[in-house]
Order: sequence, then structure tokens, then C-alpha cells
Amino acid sequence: MEDPSLELLTPAPDERLYAWLSEFYGYPVEITQREVLRHRDLSYVERIHLANALPETLIYKLVLPPWDIEQDLHERVLIPSISNSARLFLSAHLGEMTALFIEDLGTDSLLNRHIDNDVAQMIGRELAKLHRAYSYRIDELMQVNVLRSLLPLDYEQFTVDMIELMQQWNLVSNGDVDDLRRLAGTLASNLAGEPVSLVHGDMFAENILLRNNQLFIIDWSYFTVIGIPAMDLATLTSKHHKNGSFFEWRDVVLDAYCFESGRETADVQKAIPFAETLGRLMFLHWLVERRRRGITGTTVGHVDTVIPKVVQELQGRLAGWS
Repeated sequence: MEDPSLELLTPAPDERLYAWLSEFYGYPVEITQREVLRHRDLSYVERIHLANALPETLIYKLVLPPWDIEQDLHERVLIPSISNSARLFLSAHLGEMTALFIEDLGTDSLLNRHIDNDVAQMIGRELAKLHRAYSYRIDELMQVNVLRSLLPLDYEQFTVDMIELMQQWNLVSNGDVDDLRRLAGTLASNLAGEPVSLVHGDMFAENILLRNNQLFIIDWSYFTVIGIPAMDLATLTSKHHKNGSFFEWRDVVLDAYCFESGRETADVQKAIPFAETLGRLMFLHWLVERRRRGITGTTVGHVDTVIPKVVQELQGRLAGWS
């Protein structure tokens, strides 16, 4: 259940929505049905059905900063034929809000559908192809200056910046600080030899759609970085509720990914626990960023309660490696 207090974004007036649609289609259109798919503090998502228009449906998203990076990602970074992403048809602005009209790829996510061996292998292969393709474009991505870089040499400063804010809010103890610093060093040393590519950052089964036996990845956003692609693989193969039963196909996905990428399965498996922990460290960063922006609610509780729990989880992971 979503926390109603998180609905901070007020949808745009209908007249503005119709004006945007008229701009896209080139003539006035009639909306026949609207389905609210998500309404959170920084984003509002609908599926819009239209009469006498092609495409007949659109995904209509309103986002606030920093979620508005999705516009730059679609316009300047993502190449649909490589990233398996939806097409962005139109973007517009209303005050701080950014409106995005995106290709509707349906709702057949890996979270909701029956998975078999062929599908699991396809997922592993396609993810490896995506990471390989963008690994050749790192210099180009750096020059675009849209994405953050989160490389092993950045982990310590990335963590220190979070620590300073959490100390100001009295959310961490001196022992917590020492553990987080050690965690950053452990991740950096164990992931230093990993390839670098475009990383989705939120690569759960619910964000992967299948349409006509073709894979599509949705919700490229704030978590997308230039970093260690093993983090996407670790996220997708983790036992998380956003993956549902897809976790059962973990070994098939890993084998297909490694075969396609030309990597030894044992090497990738060794990196997975550290890459998954890096993903949790990024989640902690998102909580800290929310707190910094004055957003104290989350879908799982007050941010001042959730942050110490995530810190404790990270400490448990660190202890397990000792």
C-alpha cells in the first residue's frame, strides 16, 4: 500500500494535458480512459487511452527533480535498439514538473508472467548485450554529462558524503561510521576489476517487460549511473519481492549472461554479493537524498527509521565477509 502522505505531486490540469496531446498528434484528441498506475511523491504515472489516434495508448508520466533525469536519459543517452527501452514521444514542462509521453509497452513484466528456461536464457543474453554495447560508449556517455559516475574509486567519497549528512541528523554512531567506511573500501577492492558500462540501477523483474517475445526495460531514472554492470545482474537475480519467483531462474540467467559476455561464471558469481551490496548502498543514498530534500516519508516507513535499518543491514553484510 502506498502511503497517502507521499502524494506530493499534483497532476497537471486537464487543459494542459489536452494541449500537450494535441501538440503530439497534431490535432485535438479525445481521451476515452485513464488508468493511474502509480502516484508517489516525485512521480505520477498514467496509461491514457485515446480515440481515433495512433498510437492508441500512451504512458503519461509527471516527474519532479531529481526524477526528471529520465527526460535527459531518453533524449541523450538511451538508444532503444541497444537499451531495449521505450521510445519517448514528447516531453514538456509545467513549473518544476516534467511531463513525459512514452511508448506503452504493456504490463507483461517478468514479475507477473510464467518464466521458462528459454525466457531466462534470453534475459541473460540481452542484459549482457546491453552492457557490452554501452561499455564501448563510456567516453561518449561521460561527455554527455547527464549521468553520475559511480566507479570503485568513487565509493569512499560517495559513502563519506552520506555519512556527513547522517551524522548531522544523529542517525549514525561512531561505530556505524567506521563500518560504513570499511564497507566502502571492501566493495572498492572487490569490484575494482569489474567492467564499466551503463547501469540501470533498479533492474528488478517488475521493470522488465516482454512483448511479442522481445525484452524491454522500463523506469530508467535517478538510479541509472555509469558504473559496474554486475550490479544490474545482482539486482535481477536477488531474492527480492520485486523479482517474485524469477529468483528461481538465477543460475540460468547467470550462465546465459556469462556465455554472452565471455566471462567466467565463477568470477561473476564471486562479484555478485558485493555488487548487490553496492545496490543497497545506493538505496541508502536515495534515502539520504530524500531526507536532504525534506521528504521524510517512504513506502516502508519514516526515513529516520528506515535509514538506521539499512545501515544495520549493510553492517550485517560486512560482518559476513569478515
